[in-house]
Formats: sequence, structure tokens, C-alpha cells
Amino acid sequence: MDPSTCSPAPYGQACVGCSRAKCKCFYRSDGTTCERCHRLGKVCEPALAARKRKARSQPALQPPAQHHQAEQLFPSRLEEKLDDLVTLLRSQSAAKQGQEQAQVFGHTPKSTSEGPTLDGYGYSKSSTPAADGPDVVLDTTANVLHLLRPANSRTSLSPIPGDISVHQIPDDMAQEQLDLFRRSFLSGFPFIHIPTTTNAAELRHQRPFLWLVIMALTTKSVSQQTEMGETIWHIISRRIVSQHLADLDLLLGMICFAGWSHYFKQDKPFMTTVSQLAVSLAFELGIHQDTSTPVLRRSRLLPQMPARQSTRTMEERRTMLAVFHLTSSTWAAYRKTEPLRWTPYMDNCLRFLSEGRETHLDILLATQIKCQIITNQLSCPPAGELLGGDSSRAPWIFLTAALLRQLDDIRQNLPAQVESESSTQLYLHHTELKVHESLVGKPRPLDQAGLSRFQRLQDLESVLSSAERWVADIFGMPSHEWIGITVDVFAQFSQCMVILFKLATLDEPGWDLENVRRRADVFQILDRAYEIIDSGTAILGIVDTDGPQGSLPCLFSKTTYLIRAVKALFLAEMPPNMMPPAASFPTPDSGGGGNDTGGAFEFTEDAMLGDEFFLNMMHEDILDPTWDFRPESSYIPAFPPL
Repeated sequence: MDPSTCSPAPYGQACVGCSRAKCKCFYRSDGTTCERCHRLGKVCEPALAARKRKARSQPALQPPAQHHQAEQLFPSRLEEKLDDLVTLLRSQSAAKQGQEQAQVFGHTPKSTSEGPTLDGYGYSKSSTPAADGPDVVLDTTANVLHLLRPANSRTSLSPIPGDISVHQIPDDMAQEQLDLFRRSFLSGFPFIHIPTTTNAAELRHQRPFLWLVIMALTTKSVSQQTEMGETIWHIISRRIVSQHLADLDLLLGMICFAGWSHYFKQDKPFMTTVSQLAVSLAFELGIHQDTSTPVLRRSRLLPQMPARQSTRTMEERRTMLAVFHLTSSTWAAYRKTEPLRWTPYMDNCLRFLSEGRETHLDILLATQIKCQIITNQLSCPPAGELLGGDSSRAPWIFLTAALLRQLDDIRQNLPAQVESESSTQLYLHHTELKVHESLVGKPRPLDQAGLSRFQRLQDLESVLSSAERWVADIFGMPSHEWIGITVDVFAQFSQCMVILFKLATLDEPGWDLENVRRRADVFQILDRAYEIIDSGTAILGIVDTDGPQGSLPCLFSKTTYLIRAVKALFLAEMPPNMMPPAASFPTPDSGGGGNDTGGAFEFTEDAMLGDEFFLNMMHEDILDPTWDFRPESSYIPAFPPL
């Protein structure tokens, strides 16, 4: 039959044979079969169901619900196809990336049929590679695209437990060391809350790196402390710096390691470096800001990630404030990097901690930070320029009076349990001392009535009284708390000694030097501190004070050496007519006596002046005549001539 005489089948009504062959179906004129089935001698089966073409309708005539559904239909289908494409690409690159990382870090991924494998970073490769990728979010407020870490950290597969497995401590001994840390260390710097129900084994499982640092601080063996210190540095350099691992356990361990860095320092100070790494970890984890601060929107083209927490936990808030505390302590001790910038979010965290919901030590930490905020305003260069660099601003005396009122408010609002803590009084009186010292460092305008002379003497008396109270606090501490003194308190001790030395040698009209030495003799204070620290080895029960060969002795032996060096520095700067009688312990120049180490440590010039924490800062402060405002080779009488 001529095809021209055939009529094409309507849309959706082609026979089964033509439909399967994807051929055009033409009905014969007799209407019995189609042309193709007739030619091939096949049975022409009609279509099972007629497909209807969707009629086009005007958007204005479409109901609102159907119109909205039609708008979302195409993007959703497109996103599904893109999701499949992204998943396919990432699954193909996962194996190649794992092999490259294994070659770089010297690890060979182990494949097993029973569970996930470990890549070169010690993290698992799950069966869904898309879950290991970063979370891509858009900050619509700042118009910034963020690549966030995955929310599921998989801490159970962290490499840290394997790193610390070389240090096996019996459970009873580890528990004893943890109790010592709670009793003697945490009150000095309560950067973490460890419930009394948490034992050492549980802490090792939950916070392995923090557990290692605590065990290293409280061990009775200097050799073991040295070995643990090497493991700590291995984790810092390899896991944190090289492999970019970041979690709350690593951050807490870094804070603890830096807060008592004098326990581990051998030759060069490292507190500044570690504190800056802690700041980087805090920013990497994102705990420096509230979770609800940025307006973020996830990319719909990537696999969905687990929902992130809506509010910060108390542990995260406490940790962020501990980072600020650490940077302020580093600034006070070494004057190299300024404290972390105070933000409204930190102020909110401080308000939460001041309530003491979990432990009274949170109030203690908040009190220490409030004191640091005041002293930072006095010591940081930007704050100094702001307060005293412009003569048009309020006089310095008004600003110091405001700071003293702020300090008095802190003292009055303290609970009795927190106020009774030794570290609370140390921070309060040290802050008071620094405020009064800043007032002494500013010259008062001369007047004819001589009132400025009396005010000057009153300022000096205020400094001396504050220093006396701080010295009474430090010597009033229980002996077991001396072993937990932080770097920050050691910095306070050195600054207080420098201030007392200045007061004892200040050539000021009307200033009674004999009265100063009678009330707070700096050499007698050093003698007493030497005796207490020298007995620290017996209090802690240290078994090998010399440590391994080639290393420095334990902390207490090193500290007694430094106190002897401080005494020698003071004696060298004393005027000849003010030389004190021989002290109870020798200086490096006199030799002999003291703690004999059998040649393990010699008092060379490098050993005396190589410790920036104690001596370099003190040497600079002693030689800086900031309290003497008289012209050179001139004498200003106590009262102006009539």
C-alpha cells in the first residue's frame, strides 16, 4: 500500500510494535493494522494506554499551589542530578587523595571488610565519601563563602590515643595525679571543669591530649615528664601544625601546656608560640563567636550535613575565655604579643561564667579575667596611648580612680567561697598594685603650696601597701598550692619584686627608705621564696630531681637558680651605701650552698640571663627610671621655698 494513503497514528496511540521499535506508526486505510506490522507479517497490537500530551496553560489561569509546585519541580530535579554528579566525582577522587596522603605522611591505608579505613590523617574514610567533605555555607551578611569543618569529628578514630599509648600509667597512680591537679593546679587557672565523678580513665578516653598534659605536670619523675613533653611536642607539631587537626581536646591541652609552660621549658621560652597556636585553634573551631551571629546558608548543590548546634556550650564559652586569659598571661610575662581583642561575645561568656552554674571555679576564672582586663588597659600600648597619650583627655588620676572603683566592685560582688581562694586575692591585689604604680609613673604638676609633694608621697605609700598585701598573699598560700603556680603568678612575683626594689632605692625627698626596707625587704622576700620553692621537691615527692642526662633539672631546682640570679641582679644595681647584709642563700657569684646538683647545671651567663621570663624583663624595668621626674643633677626640695 502506498504510504501516502496511510494516516499517522495520533500522539500516544502507536501500536505496541512500532512503540518498542521507536518507529513512526501509520494506520492503513482499512483501519485493521498499521503499515509496518502488515509489511512484516506481525500481529498489530493496539497501544495499552494512550499517553496524553500535557496541555499548555497560561500562568494566570494556574492555581497558586500548582504554580508554586511547578516552580520548584525543575530546580529540585536539577539539584538531584547535580548531587549525583558531585557524589560520583568525590568518590572517584577519594581513593586517589588517600593514596597521595599516605605517600606524603608515610602511612599506608589499611583496607578491611569489617569497618572503615584510616587515611593519612588518622581519620576514617566512610562508605559515603561525601560526608568527609567540608560544609560550604554562605554568610549573607558579610557576603563571604565559608568552608567549615565537618560537624561529625569522629573523635573515636582520632590518632591522639595512639600517640599517647606509649605512656602507660597505673589507674591508681593516674587517679592520684588527677586529684593533685584538681587540688593544687586548677584553683590557680580554672580553665576547665572536671567533675569529681570523672576519674582518670574516663578523662583519658574523653580528653586524651589533656590527660597527657595533666599527667606530665603532676608526675613525680622528671625523666617521665621529659618523655611526655616530647610526646606533647610531637602531637603539636605533627597533628596540629602539619596535619591541621583541631578539636576541643587539643585546644584544652594546649591551654594547659602553655599555662604551666615553665614545667617544660628547657632552654628557650615557647609560651608565646603555643598561646598563638591556641588562638588559631579557637578560631578554627569557631568558638570565638556565637553560633547565631552570622547568617549562613548551606549550598544546596552539596550533600546535606548534620545540623550544627544552635547555642554554645558552657565548656566552649569557658574555653574561649581561657584563651583570652592565656594571651593576657603571655603578654604579662613576655611582652611580645598583645592579649586577644575583647569582643561582645566574650563579654556574654563572662556573664555566663560569673553566674557559677556548674562550679564556683567559673566565678574564680571570671574574676581573674576581669582583673586582667584592667591591667591590660594599663600595659598594652594602644590602651596607654588612649588613656594617657593625649593631654586633652581626662587626667590620669581620674582614670586610675575609675579603675580602682571597678576593682572594688569586683571585690564586693565575690561569693565567700571564691573570695577565700588564694589566687583570687593574688589577682585582686596585683591589679591594685599595677593601678597605683601607673599613677606613680605619671608626674604631677608642681604647685606653690606643696600639695603635689604630699600627693606624690601618698601615691608611693599606696604602691608599698599594695605590694605588702600581695607578698602576704603569696606567703599565706598552703604549701601544696605552690607547686601549681602558673606563669601568670610568676610574672606577678617578678613585677612585685621589681616594684619593691624601686621603692627601696628611690631617691625621693621625704621618702623614708629605712621604713620601706623594714616593711618589705626585697632580699628577705627572696630568701623566703627560695626556701619554700627549694622544699617543693619534697612536697611533690620528686624522685629524680636532675632529670635525664643533657637536660635541665626539675622546675623547683631551676626556679631556685633563677631566684639566686635575681638576687645577684638586684645586688649589682644597689647603691654602695644601701648594700644589705649577707642573705641566707648564695648568689651565683658567691657560689656554693643551696641545692647541689652535682654538676648537672652550671650558673653560666647564658643560664642566668637566657630566661626572658624572669630576668630580661626585670633587667629592663630596673634600669628604666620611670619614677624619677627630676631634672638631671638637680635637687627638688620637699617643700618649695617661701
